[in-house]
Amino acid sequence: MQTRKRSAMLVSLLSTVMAGVLLVSGCSKSEAPSAPLPDAAALLKQSADTTRGQQSVHLVLTVNGKIAKLTVTKLTGDMTLTPAVAGQGKANLSVGGMGVQDAPFVVYDNHLYASLSSGGPLSDFGPADAIYDISAILRPETGLANILDNFTDAKAVGREDINGVKTVKVTGTVSAEAVNKIAPQLKVTTALPGTAWIEEGGNHQLAQAQLETSPGNNLQMTLTDWGKPVTVNKPDVQ
Repeated sequence: MQTRKRSAMLVSLLSTVMAGVLLVSGCSKSEAPSAPLPDAAALLKQSADTTRGQQSVHLVLTVNGKIAKLTVTKLTGDMTLTPAVAGQGKANLSVGGMGVQDAPFVVYDNHLYASLSSGGPLSDFGPADAIYDISAILRPETGLANILDNFTDAKAVGREDINGVKTVKVTGTVSAEAVNKIAPQLKVTTALPGTAWIEEGGNHQLAQAQLETSPGNNLQMTLTDWGKPVTVNKPDVQ
C-alpha cells in the first residue's frame, strides 16, 4: 500500500515538473525575426558615394580558382592617392609555371620596385602604370566606386560578418566596361556576376567585392582601414 502511494506521489511530482517545464518553454521569449534587408540599389549608391571620397585602403586581393590572365594569385598591401600615388605590400605570383610567395613590392614616384623572391632585394621595374596602375582601384572613375555604380539586377541576399564588420551581401552583374577599367588584364567582353559586401550601418563602407570571371573562378578584394594614412618610402634597390 505504501509503495502504491509513493509511486502515485512520484508520478504526480514528475507531472508537475514536466508541466512547469512546458509552461516555461511555451512562455519563453522567442528570437525576434531578422529585420528586412535594405534595398540593394540604395545601398550600392550609398557605398559608391562613400568609396568615391576615400583616398587610401588596406587591400587583400585573392584569386579563387584560376584566372589565366592574372599572374598575381594573392596580394596584400596598403595603397594611397595622397600626397601621391603609392603602395607597398607582398604578392604571390605565378610566373612561367612557377609560384613565388610573399614577393615584396613598393610603388613610389610612379615606379614599381619589386622582388621575384620572398625577402629578396628590390629591383626597379620602371613605370608602375605600365605594369598595373594601383591607383585604378581607388580612383572614382575607374575603381571600386565605379564597380558599385555599374551593378545591374542587384539584390540583397543576406547578412554576413566580414572581418568583424556586419554587412549586407548584394549580388548582381557588373558591366564589362567597369570590370576592364579596374582590371584591364581581364579584357572581358560581357558583364560578369558580381557580389558586394557592404557595411549595413555607418557610412556603408565597402568591406569586400568579388567578380566571377567563370564558374568557380573569381577575383576577390577584401578591404579594411579605409582612410588610414599610408606612408611609403623610396626603397633601396640593387
